[in-house]
Amino acid sequence: MTKIAVLGLGRFGQAVARELSRQRAEVLAVDRNLNKVNEIIQDVDEAESFDATNAQLLVSRNIASMDAVVVAIGSNFEASVLVTMHCHELGVPLVCAKALNEEQAVVLRKVGANRVIKPEEDVGTHLARHLTHESVMDFVELPDGYSLRTLKVPSDWVGKSVSELNVLNEFRLNIIQVIRRSGVDKDGQDVTIKHPLPDGAMVFQEADTMEVIGQDKQLLKFA
Repeated sequence: MTKIAVLGLGRFGQAVARELSRQRAEVLAVDRNLNKVNEIIQDVDEAESFDATNAQLLVSRNIASMDAVVVAIGSNFEASVLVTMHCHELGVPLVCAKALNEEQAVVLRKVGANRVIKPEEDVGTHLARHLTHESVMDFVELPDGYSLRTLKVPSDWVGKSVSELNVLNEFRLNIIQVIRRSGVDKDGQDVTIKHPLPDGAMVFQEADTMEVIGQDKQLLKFA
């Protein structure tokens, strides 16, 4: 099971933590404010009140063992920077941090954030794409028990083609697109190329990710 810590339980952090739990991730929710912890304690696997800017407390809670950490601290940017830096230094493989603007995003990337989320901007972009029909998936209501997910390509798929693996029949996955790293930009962030609806000849490479539709129980095996 995927283990994820959400550090900061404002409206954004609580929404992320609850949705992760609904997606069957093992969630640790953290905030200094005990009232916020009590608001979510019934909805996640574990909720604690402590100061996440204290690196020793993060170590004592075994944050380094998490598959990902979401730094959802919005009201105190200095704290967000410290927590992001600590998580990166502890070796968390995926650190996602919330930023209010691009200036904050730049700083968070420099101290170790693998991904920066700007909620208002991201939602606005998503809405614009939705309204212009750029993303057909926004208009498809999947049956219960099925989801659209982004998955890392398994290591034993590397060097093999879609047809060789017989992905649809063997794994019951419909591949919407493959996302491939093509280099880094001037800020050191990954540059990717998207290959929509790949044909059978596409050969998977190391570090590829893919957007797929499949049964939740099957998707969990890959997660």
